[in-house]
Amino acid sequence: MNPRINYTLVGVFVVFLTLAGLGLLAWLSQDTRQLQRQPYVTYFSESVAGLNERATVRYLGVPVGIVERISLDLEVEGRVRLDLRIDPDTPIRESSVATLQNQGITGLLFVEISSGNADSPRLKTSADQPAVITSQASRLLQIADALGESLGQVNELIQNLNNLTFQISLLTDAEMRDKIGSLLDSVVRLTTSLDVQLDSLDLQVYADLAHSLIQLSDEMQQQLVRIPDSVDGMGRQVQESLEQAGRQLALISRDSQATARQVSPVLSELETLLELLNRDTNVWLKGAGKRPPGPGETP
Repeated sequence: MNPRINYTLVGVFVVFLTLAGLGLLAWLSQDTRQLQRQPYVTYFSESVAGLNERATVRYLGVPVGIVERISLDLEVEGRVRLDLRIDPDTPIRESSVATLQNQGITGLLFVEISSGNADSPRLKTSADQPAVITSQASRLLQIADALGESLGQVNELIQNLNNLTFQISLLTDAEMRDKIGSLLDSVVRLTTSLDVQLDSLDLQVYADLAHSLIQLSDEMQQQLVRIPDSVDGMGRQVQESLEQAGRQLALISRDSQATARQVSPVLSELETLLELLNRDTNVWLKGAGKRPPGPGETP
């Protein structure tokens, strides 16, 4: 008697065992630290070509986490955002700095975090508000910038050398040499003429003139010093003269008033005398007239 076998149940059982084995294998191989790692964020303004998700995050060269996500920053244009997952016991401080480093000659990049200042407080992070780690340009970019500046300086130096070479070539030209020679001859003649003129000068005359100018300057300074005193003296003299004239005018005014009072009676008497003279003018000139005859007298 052959037993009846349900192949469907056998197939389901095999599939279940396979899935259970795979799940157990995945559970055994999973990194339990990933569940405990804390979120951080950092930003870079340079290219992150060569950096992949799941790339290593190192702290002083020691792997402490991974790059969970790479995306463009939606708030600031031209900036890349990196979401990091780092072990909770890693001392990420406010002074810590994240940079991109090359991983050997493969061209791949990883994130390197410096320790920072030991006195700096540790960054507080959470799933809702991940802490931001300060970033810095990578050494490769710094070297490229330095090389660019050096190349610019080298180009400038080459340009200066070319200009110098051109000027030297002009100086070596025959016509330019003749001009320089004639210029030097003119300078020599001018120097000789100046020597002759200096020898013919009487320096004593200029010395006496300088001495006279110094004396004149001293005298002018003394006169300028005495001018304020002279002006003050003249002012005092004018003031005294004005005061004396005022006093004399006051005396004259008082004398005039007294004289006027004395002259008034005299003038009155003179007026009376003039009236008498006017009446008696005819008497003085013709003599006394005849009196009319009195009673009983014949004319």
